[in-house]
Amino acid sequence: MKPISLNEYLIAGEEFWPKYWYVAKELGEDAEAKDILKIMESLAGVAMKNRSEDKAGPFGFNKKKEEEEESK
Repeated sequence: MKPISLNEYLIAGEEFWPKYWYVAKELGEDAEAKDILKIMESLAGVAMKNRSEDKAGPFGFNKKKEEEEESK
């Protein structure tokens, strides 16, 4: 496997660090990195669950009927 490049770290960091510092701020000054990472993992699980719930919806004939009601 090819080593991860510095550029790949920079791209990943643009997504990672704002989330890390958000959780660190919420936990307070005494928060340790291991605690921050554990909370980030838990929040990611909640976010993924919420994402899947948002996509679930009516199927089949119910979907068309509900879409017609929304457009009124």
